[in-house]
Amino acid sequence: MILAIKKYTTLLLLLCLFTTSTEAQKYLTVKRLSFNTQSKEFAPAFFNNGIVFCSDKKNDVIFSYTDLSSNPFTNLYHVEQKKPGKFDNPRLLSKELTTILNEGPSSFTGDYNTIYFTRNIDVTLGMRYRQREDTALGIFSAQNINGEWGNITAFRFNRLNYNTGYPCISKDGTQLFFCSEDPEGYGGYDMYVSTFKNGIWSQPENLGSNVNTTKNEVFPFIHPSGRLYFSSKRINSNGDLDIYYTVKTDGVWQKPVALEDPLNSPGDDYGLIWNAAMDTGYFVSDRSGSDDIFMVATNIPTFTSCMEQQENDYCFLFYEPNNNELDTTAFAYEWDLGDGTRIRSLKAEHCFTKPGTYLVQLNVVDKLTKEVALSQARDSFLVEDIEQPYITISDTVFTGNSTDFSGAKTYLPGFETSGYYWDFDDGYRSEGINTNHRFHFPGTYMVQLGVAGTAASLGDEVPKQCVTRRVVVVNAVK
Repeated sequence: MILAIKKYTTLLLLLCLFTTSTEAQKYLTVKRLSFNTQSKEFAPAFFNNGIVFCSDKKNDVIFSYTDLSSNPFTNLYHVEQKKPGKFDNPRLLSKELTTILNEGPSSFTGDYNTIYFTRNIDVTLGMRYRQREDTALGIFSAQNINGEWGNITAFRFNRLNYNTGYPCISKDGTQLFFCSEDPEGYGGYDMYVSTFKNGIWSQPENLGSNVNTTKNEVFPFIHPSGRLYFSSKRINSNGDLDIYYTVKTDGVWQKPVALEDPLNSPGDDYGLIWNAAMDTGYFVSDRSGSDDIFMVATNIPTFTSCMEQQENDYCFLFYEPNNNELDTTAFAYEWDLGDGTRIRSLKAEHCFTKPGTYLVQLNVVDKLTKEVALSQARDSFLVEDIEQPYITISDTVFTGNSTDFSGAKTYLPGFETSGYYWDFDDGYRSEGINTNHRFHFPGTYMVQLGVAGTAASLGDEVPKQCVTRRVVVVNAVK
């Protein structure tokens, strides 16, 4: 009886690099949400099973005032999601947070118990037409206490002589991204970040000249992946607000990349937020004639609980436990491994080049004549791939180049495949057994390949298999 054990495990490290894509994200669909009105609805933020947003529409709680330009002030509204893409009627988020001036945009901690929101710093009453004086904007926080918002606290870096707003709190509540018209910035609104240390917020750090320009950089959103989304009318934009994203690498925020259609349009597009899986998000656009909130979602299947890809190993150690005594002066053991390889030894280490069925023999060979004197053992030996979807890419990929991905080596016996679906872990997706992708920034990406099967009958759940493969992206050498 021939025995074989795995001798080696082959590990493949893949390096990938930077480029800019100009193709539309055709695997995304957008739709205008039904609760939009003729007024402005903007600045969506995730909150429980729905979103909180800003609107300058009239409300029934307080008298609706206008600013010096006769524009209505904004308030914060909450809308529940009844089922995916279907929302209830909006209502004011909180009477306690509502004043005669502006509230919003806003952001919530991961447990939704703390809100950070923009508001006019001075909202006191007592002077006629006090509401028309255009006081500076600042950032405030509040706590959800027994279902009501209280303990309203001003951000320690608010200033009366310039605006501070557009807060975005990280999920763990330790980083606050925001925008400020601080005259020491690059011009207009710049984006900053402050870290919560020893019970206070640290001195804000400007995100730097790669990100901030003389134009306004506004509506930051920090995704759990570390990608920072924002909007700007910077050079190379469509002329109106466009949505960009950037990442921090080696302590430096990289030059932002503009998103493609359907997220950016010829009009204003801003305020993008994504869920953790990046299969559903919300943003604002005036493409329909007014500033409205849109939902964006992927239109290809999503996959969860994917195992990391295992590398196929065709290397084995062969031995025969029942070998007999042998006159080693005249005879020798020789393995014939069925692929043209012969190894003269009692044990043999060998790596096959591909899967297949091989006739493996252990022979006793006459050293003088080199002929087979005795066949000690003989058996068919099956070498096969691991049952899994399989991602193939080139060993080294450089930023700026199109990277080819293939699922052709997928091995799923008995699985009737209906489609191959890719998630590149940077917000981009694709489909097809072969595809390509450009990575914008260096970093480590868990690229996912999902394979959908064919349901046995109408109404049955579609079977799915998926894997992830770690891809290290580095900058191209200039």
